[in-house]
Amino acid sequence: MATNIPTDLLRSFVTVVDLGGFTRAAHALGRTQPAISLQIRRLEDLLQTKLILTSGRQFALTDAGVALGPYARQMLRLNDDVVAHFSDAALSGRIRIGVPTDFSHSFLLEAITEFALTHTDVKIEIESLLSQDLRDALSREKLDICVAIVPEGDVPYLVDSALVVPFWAVRDSFRADPRAPLPLLRHPDPCEYGNRMRNALRLAGRSWRTALISRDIAGLQTGVRAGLGATALTPATLLPGMRIGRQDEGFPPLAPLRIGLFYKHAALSDAGHGLAQHLLDHIRKAEIPPIP
Repeated sequence: MATNIPTDLLRSFVTVVDLGGFTRAAHALGRTQPAISLQIRRLEDLLQTKLILTSGRQFALTDAGVALGPYARQMLRLNDDVVAHFSDAALSGRIRIGVPTDFSHSFLLEAITEFALTHTDVKIEIESLLSQDLRDALSREKLDICVAIVPEGDVPYLVDSALVVPFWAVRDSFRADPRAPLPLLRHPDPCEYGNRMRNALRLAGRSWRTALISRDIAGLQTGVRAGLGATALTPATLLPGMRIGRQDEGFPPLAPLRIGLFYKHAALSDAGHGLAQHLLDHIRKAEIPPIP
């Protein structure tokens, strides 16, 4: 017989993780601290594994607790989406959202604008930073939602993601000299695009040099159209005057990357959940391979 996991147990678990403690989680969920502790024990009993280790007021996730995080967040997102779908309440309030400079900036702004036009009582504040800075801002509760590249390993507050295949972008008249190091345009390290370009060239036995470093996607786009070198982009950031670098001219395939939606369930309003789902739908539209 299948085991059913009550969403209230998952919500208590995620809230403890998001807010950093049982007492804060109890306050946010309108329960007592012993009640939250009891729910965590019930969840551990259902899954037959220890999820959280406590020592005084400190706690740490076990390996099982870390593994449960992404599943719990996805299940809560689906639960909240179902409730929102059948609710006729108007959305209102303020949402602070972060969008990356290193992925489909205009594409995401278009999605946010669509949501704002539909829900006129929602005030949206937008911050544009590098992916790592966005994740840090969310952790410090400077943002309510962020869309960012997902690095390798365990990543806090990741709710869902889509796989995107980046490609080489060069000026439409660019011709690479196979005997010379390939000039690269990238964001400052750590840069997931930069890592993929260098790893691909290393595996292909091709040398490179850094020609331009820019924190903003517009700087890279300008550099490409000026003919300074090659960079890695996604479909929504390829502009007129640019083209995709082909394998037959020395541009090896780039490894896929994940674009993630991050937020803290306990701290997100109904309006925030609505925008999060709207953004996820748009992010998944980018989950396609590049033009060959």
